[in-house]
Parts: sequence; C-alpha cells; structure tokens
Amino acid sequence: MKLRIYRTLWGLVDQTDGNKAKSPHHHLETALPALKSLGYDGVEAPLKFILYFGKDKFKDLLRQHELKVIIMVFTDGPNAPGEGILFGGPYEGFTRPSQPGDTNKEDLIETHFKVFHEQVQMAQEFQPTLINSHSLKDYFTEEMAEQFFSKALAWQIEMGYTVHHETHRKRFLHSPWLSRQFVPKHSNLTMVADLSHWINVAETSADDLDLTQVIEDFAPRFRHVHCRVGYDHGPQVPDPRAPEWISYMEGHERWWDYIWEAMRQQGIEEVTMTPEHGPPNYQICHPYTQEPMGSIWDINHWVALRRQVRFAELYGLENTSDLVPSETQGLHPPTVPGQSVLKELSRVGFK
Repeated sequence: MKLRIYRTLWGLVDQTDGNKAKSPHHHLETALPALKSLGYDGVEAPLKFILYFGKDKFKDLLRQHELKVIIMVFTDGPNAPGEGILFGGPYEGFTRPSQPGDTNKEDLIETHFKVFHEQVQMAQEFQPTLINSHSLKDYFTEEMAEQFFSKALAWQIEMGYTVHHETHRKRFLHSPWLSRQFVPKHSNLTMVADLSHWINVAETSADDLDLTQVIEDFAPRFRHVHCRVGYDHGPQVPDPRAPEWISYMEGHERWWDYIWEAMRQQGIEEVTMTPEHGPPNYQICHPYTQEPMGSIWDINHWVALRRQVRFAELYGLENTSDLVPSETQGLHPPTVPGQSVLKELSRVGFK
C-alpha cells in the first residue's frame, strides 16, 4: 500500500483566497512547480475553478509538472458550474442548480442529480484520481436522499467512475449520527472522510467514544481523507501545531489511522489524502487586523509531513510519499503518532 498526498488549491493562490491566507504564491504558474518540488503527487480542485482557469491551460500545467488531480463536484451552490457568483459562470452545458426556497421534492432531487451527472462526466476529461462529491443538502429527508443516492450510485458504478461522497456540513452526510443510520443501507456508498465536520456537528472532542465508534465502523467506506483538524465549536482549529490544539490533532490522527488500516485490509494499493486547512474566513483571524492566527501554507505542509511520518511507521518507509520540508515548515512540533520513526527518517536524509 502506497501513500499519495495531494494539496488543495483552496487558499493557495489569489483566485482561491490565497491572498487572504498570506500564501507565498499568487498564481498557479508558480504554485504548482513549488508543490512538485516539495514532493506532492497532485492537487485537489473544484471542476468549476478549472473551467474558470481554463481547461487546456490547467491540463498543460498538470502535464508540465507531472501532477495528478482530484476533482471536486458540487450538487448545488455557487461552486456548481451552472451557477454564477463564484469562479465565473454560469457555464454553457451545465444545469442551473436548485435555488433557495425551492420546495418541490421531485424537482430538487432531479436537479441535484443532473448537476452531479454533468460534472462527473466532464471531470473524466482530466483522468482524475477520484471525484469528491459534495452531495445534496443537510435538510433533505432520508427519502429524498434515498432516491438520489440509489440513482447516482447505480449510474457511477455502471459507468465505472470513481466517485466518493464527502462528510461535509451543509451536505446530507453532515452528521455522524444521521450517517450511522443511512450509509449502511447503500453497500456501494463510499465516502471522503472530512472528520473535522463530524466533530464540530457532534460538538465533542476527539476522545468521544460514540463518535470514534462511528468512524471505526465506517472506516472501510472511506476512500480519501481530508486532513483538517476540527474541534467542538468549529471545523478548523486556529493552528493544530499549537500546544492547546495538539490533542485534537492527535485524536484526528488516530481516526485517520483507522481508515488507513481498513484500506490495507481491503487490499487497496494506493491511499490518498489532502491536508485541507482553509483560508479566512475558515481560518480564524486576529480582530481588526484580519491577520490569520496561523500560516495555512505551513499548517497544511506540516499535517502532510506528519502523515507521511506516520505512514512510514505503520507501513514502511519505502511505501510513503516523497514530501520534503519546506523553507518555513518541517516536522516540528512532533506529535505522538510517528515519533518512533523520526530517527530512521533523519538517517536517510529527511530532516
């Protein structure tokens, strides 16, 4: 089993609020070669952003820097290509997503499916590693979700498309407790684990035995991990490197370990992850100055480095990804998972 680490474009360049996050890069033309030099395997980006940036230009950059892509699709909202507001649009050939106030259940289900279907089909053009879908809304009834997922899962399996559905606030799988009831009814439903949302929705800590049980039970269903650290009262701690937040980091690491082990037991050959701490307003800022309380560029790289260390400890140094420390961020501060492999990594030149 091999580890492949992707980097989110969110908060990376000016077009994706990288300026708010104080990213060292303003444009993809400099950001992508920098990510490649740090050892990342690819990037994760919304399809709508790719359309906005330019499909051919995006493909050329990926090819030039030998990077792969994970594509995000959204069944409604401003990230759907059939809507305007964010990243241009509406784009030709895409259905306008459902609007606030729409109440016809059948129309809502059909529109969400069309918006999903169109994006997943176009995404194939980029030969994505996988597709991460933000599916439905949190207010959908279980009956409505049943209709959507029955149709969507049957179609994606028929077509051979690799699509996983994210555990995200505002989406149907926003809650661990709702998911606990719904997911077992669909044997083919696989997910992207963004557990920062579940800890927030449950308003609890990483030591919560009930939440941990749900995550352990669903570990075989997760196929990609968004490594962001959430907490009781928000989906993103100000800085997971800080002493007051390390326990949350280590709790998430234990959950992520469960998922990796479930993948190993299923014989999955490659596992993917994306460190996904986001820019302001996701990132908390100092009042008045609006200075982020932590460097998103460094935080995401630190999380990625920590996971690489942990993977080496669990599954062998030869099976990890190839990340190296950046000029501004290395392995420290260390966390408990992975400590025993630090000496070996240092021996082979990983400082």
